[in-house]
Amino acid sequence: MQNRALEMEVFVTLVDAGSFSAAARAFSMSPSAVSKLVTRLEKRLGVQLVVRSTRSFRLTSEGTEFYDTSRAIVQEIAEAEAKIARKAEAVGGLLKVSTNLPFGMHVLSPLIVRFLDENPGMRIDLEFSDEPVDLIVEKTDIAIRTGLLRDSSLRSRRLLDSPRHIVASPDYLARFGEPMRPEDLRQHACLTFGARPHLNTWQFKDPSDGASVHADIVGRLLVNNGESMRLFALAGAGIARLSEFHVGRDLAEGRLIRLLEKWDAGEFEPISAIYSAQTHVPQRIRRFLDFLARAI
Repeated sequence: MQNRALEMEVFVTLVDAGSFSAAARAFSMSPSAVSKLVTRLEKRLGVQLVVRSTRSFRLTSEGTEFYDTSRAIVQEIAEAEAKIARKAEAVGGLLKVSTNLPFGMHVLSPLIVRFLDENPGMRIDLEFSDEPVDLIVEKTDIAIRTGLLRDSSLRSRRLLDSPRHIVASPDYLARFGEPMRPEDLRQHACLTFGARPHLNTWQFKDPSDGASVHADIVGRLLVNNGESMRLFALAGAGIARLSEFHVGRDLAEGRLIRLLEKWDAGEFEPISAIYSAQTHVPQRIRRFLDFLARAI
């Protein structure tokens, strides 16, 4: 298939430059290649476009008409490309972001306020969801997710590795005491996830020899998201394992207490931003990702 836009562009450049050699230099072609291109054009159109002489050429009436039409089309193409390029580089427009409830509430929401203050041309459509999001189907620009990511065609950017802590409220500990070893958890009310059972295996490290220890936790209360678990822990319903980003302020202000610190295995919860694997990432997405990386 012929590249008709390129043929028009070469022909317009030929006429504007006034010689085959000048047009050839503009497109890194040989003069004979430009001449053959014009010949192909004439053959396909069924008309003579130029009258050649040894050192110059002149346009026929058909050549002049084709030049005028081609020049207008080439200008329209250039303007369309420039318009899209300017739009791609402009830091503005609507950005659709999806995140889970805990990270959205405790980390992302206050940062978005700062981001919008710094980028008055931006608008953000923020959606809280603990379910995986199909970026294409849901027309979502960025999804922020916790945990290890599945292999996919999407790009990702790691934002944070948040340590996991075993926590309980002072009220719960006053009523039921504090576990001193992982096996003591069997005698305690623990909070677990119903839909994500892999999160109910808690990892520890024996302080005496560094050996790995795991405890399969069977909870009396199962929840489907971390924010519900945090609220039940604050209410004294039991012991929970939650990430620092989620309960850091509660720990600092004494609403929750860290447990089994000597047995801490150094587990962390990775938090990443995922986005479509496009060749050219829009400036609004790059700006938001860069902001999050700095702020977090």
